[in-house]
Amino acid sequence: MDRPTEDSLRRARTNLRSLVSDGTSRLPSLSLVADRIRLELERRGKVAILYVRLQHFGRLEPIFGWRIVGDILDAVAANLDGMSGSTLRRLDVVSDFTLTDDAFIVLLSPPRSSDVIADDDLAAVTRRVYERLQSMLLNDLAPGVYDRVHPSVGAAVMAADDSLTFEQSLQRGVAGAMQAAEAQAAIFQDELEKTLAVCVEGGELEPLFEPVVDVAAKAVTGYRSSVRGPFYSPLRLPDVLLDVARRSSILPSYGIAARAATVTAAAGLRPDDLLFVGCAAAELPNAAVVAVSEFYSLNKALVPQHVVFEVDADDLGTNTASVLRTLADVREMGFQLCVSGLGAQFTTLELIAEARPEFLCLDPALVASLGGELTPIEVVQLLVRFGDRVGAQLIGAGVRTPEQRSLLQRSGVELLCGELLAQADTRLPEVSFAE
Repeated sequence: MDRPTEDSLRRARTNLRSLVSDGTSRLPSLSLVADRIRLELERRGKVAILYVRLQHFGRLEPIFGWRIVGDILDAVAANLDGMSGSTLRRLDVVSDFTLTDDAFIVLLSPPRSSDVIADDDLAAVTRRVYERLQSMLLNDLAPGVYDRVHPSVGAAVMAADDSLTFEQSLQRGVAGAMQAAEAQAAIFQDELEKTLAVCVEGGELEPLFEPVVDVAAKAVTGYRSSVRGPFYSPLRLPDVLLDVARRSSILPSYGIAARAATVTAAAGLRPDDLLFVGCAAAELPNAAVVAVSEFYSLNKALVPQHVVFEVDADDLGTNTASVLRTLADVREMGFQLCVSGLGAQFTTLELIAEARPEFLCLDPALVASLGGELTPIEVVQLLVRFGDRVGAQLIGAGVRTPEQRSLLQRSGVELLCGELLAQADTRLPEVSFAE
């Protein structure tokens, strides 16, 4: 096994400290099984460690609700528990697995018939655990979860060493397994980025449009756009594709390709329709210049006044002074602005007030929480008053039920979009206003 890096050791140390003091999880912490591990090391000399990490892509919680992560962790725990004596039969489970930081640590020992942990056996167990968890995520959870959560499994051997304390040995073992899992995660990320690069180069990005509707006036104000990749890849989900793009070095070329494809595909826009185009704050200066020179040539309906650049609220907190100057410049060029993700973090409200966008988009997670407790409705009403103060119209995104539509309208949200009104489509969707 390669020596763990200092960074892996540091994070393993942090994880182990949290495990020893774990009091909130229903799973046992390492403090409850440490003596058993210590005795096994003294008796056999070696213990194997599996580190199972769950990577998140896209907007998992806003789409499925905040409880989805807990449901996934429970499902993974049940699967790991069910693997004892079957998938893990080549090695014997020494202790119950334990959980920290959306990752599981499983401790194994050599087969009872041998004092040696064979590399082939450990590799086979690692591969089988990975395959089982992949299958579980694909088949047992809600559609769409699988492509937003990816398991990475790494393994390492922890050996007794008279020159190290037991705690040091455990730390090194966990760090080695963690490092192996991260290497596997990096391979998966690299594959996604390569797929994205092929999509960008080959012009395979497919725009989707979702109407923004003034329900009271029974009129379409404009269209929010997103982009998806090929159906054979997780990149077919627009939020996953955007997340991968933001993590990669090809974000600028992706942004150019996505906006060009979106503007070209928005055929049928009426002269007064608005087109909401997503853009990272760092890309806005170049995007606005390109928009002035090229958008109209690609789509005669798109003059700057009809283009709304949509920026995520989280983007405002990075290099704030520069971003605010950029937003002011973009508005002076004639474009409008929309800040999305409103309600996810209240710390950005002061920055939003200073940016003074024309539109504010409520986060789908906030809209999804309407209909139960009173608090989400009060939050929406507060944000409506905030929108009035800064001179911005609110858009309720992700509307799925008549109840959500009614609550938003009664709270003062005039513009809505979501599958209740129209499904996102590759062409500009039509909206039926029949009662």
